[in-house]
Amino acid sequence: MAPGERTRYYQTRPRRVPPEFCTDELLEGCSVLAALLLYRLISLADDQGRLPGHPKYVKGVCFPMRSEVGERKVSAAIDELVQTGFLIRYDLKGRVFLQIDRWFDLQGKWGQRRTYPSRYPAPPGWDHDWVTAGTDDEVRAPGTHDAREVPPPSSLSSAPSSTVPLSGLGEAAPGTHGPERIGRLIERAKQGRLSADEAQELGSVLAADELARTEAPR
Repeated sequence: MAPGERTRYYQTRPRRVPPEFCTDELLEGCSVLAALLLYRLISLADDQGRLPGHPKYVKGVCFPMRSEVGERKVSAAIDELVQTGFLIRYDLKGRVFLQIDRWFDLQGKWGQRRTYPSRYPAPPGWDHDWVTAGTDDEVRAPGTHDAREVPPPSSLSSAPSSTVPLSGLGEAAPGTHGPERIGRLIERAKQGRLSADEAQELGSVLAADELARTEAPR
């Protein structure tokens, strides 16, 4: 392979999954689906280890091509990861979010590429965001807190299932989501060439489509 040539697995924002996961008793006590979900959440989370947490959204971005993995199974897998301490789940302004706990224990703080502030709000009391401009100086992300303890994760029972925006903070996912665009994204996914941003875009579209079908009059 020529220098600088990208493989099908190259990503512009690489993520580290530690080999210790293979022998972690807590993770190995979870279902296979929950363990696989954690790997995929790590690959899709932003630079602060954060992403929307509604099961419909998570199913859409993490398992867009696996029809056998439904929203109910994803919800149960999220519950397992919350209960074992790998995820923090929280509600803010009627929306559900996930924070991968000990994110920078997983990804490291030094010697890595730039890390940017999250587009999603931090968990209440969270003070572990880390933003770097490529130097050894720590710069706390705007809006983070100084509290030492994070409250227990909230239950999904309080989260609305039909009014939760499926991407961003109430913003539409980027791109024009016509049939041609969706077809191109699916084809890139089949070829293993889908970027993290494209995977999030495709997942948002599929999740929104599924939501529209479930709410359509019968």
